[in-house]
Amino acid sequence: MTPFYIAGALLVVAQVLGIYALVTRRADFIFALIMVVLLLGALAAGADGLYAQLH
Repeated sequence: MTPFYIAGALLVVAQVLGIYALVTRRADFIFALIMVVLLLGALAAGADGLYAQLH
């Protein structure tokens, strides 16, 4: 799996969790932390993929 696919998958998981939190009205601190970790992971994987493409 390339880093771009990993970044995309993490963003999809973050979106699904966000929709679940909105529907169930359970957007609490734990969901916020999970979302931040997923988004940071997506950014890191995307940056790694971009670095690999440029070098």
